[in-house]
Amino acid sequence: MADLWVELRRWADAEEGFACVLSDAMGRTNAMAADVRPMWPGARLVGRAVTARTHGTDLSAVFAAIDLVEPGDVVVVEGPGAPAVAFWGENASLAARARGAVGVVLAAPCRDVAAHPRLTFPVFATGATPRGGVFGERGEVQVPVVVGGLAVHPGDAVVGDENGVVVVPAGRLGSVLAEVPGVLERDRAVQARWTGGSAAG
Repeated sequence: MADLWVELRRWADAEEGFACVLSDAMGRTNAMAADVRPMWPGARLVGRAVTARTHGTDLSAVFAAIDLVEPGDVVVVEGPGAPAVAFWGENASLAARARGAVGVVLAAPCRDVAAHPRLTFPVFATGATPRGGVFGERGEVQVPVVVGGLAVHPGDAVVGDENGVVVVPAGRLGSVLAEVPGVLERDRAVQARWTGGSAAG
């Protein structure tokens, strides 16, 4: 399995718009809705999902998930879909980065927008609001969540770039990666028809 993660990261580093390639490799599925988007230009992430499900305006589960992060993980947060409350800010980015997280994906807004590019910490969210969540004792971690209309399980592969976020179920990672060369070959053949054979290789 470790080799598959190395391969996934290699492809993501090498290929522009790799989230599109991955979605195509899964039959043009498994992409989050367009409202989950990068909060700063150039934000990209590839990692294993550590999940949090919030409750009301209580963001305790977010920091509980951060406490579980290992290097290479992505925090994935299901918001309550109720008030417009930020479930991520500068302090969360600092804490997650210190534990080795490579980014966060939120079905909710974030705040402290200027801090995240300064920290070079990728944040994908539905927008921004100054209103922060509160701390209580509710919410769950490492459970299946739904973000951007897509189910995410702990350990799934999460890939985000300028196009949005794609999730590869952990058990399908090998078979999906096996489809990537064919997807790229077909894309480049189409592009070459329009560029006189000069499509990138």
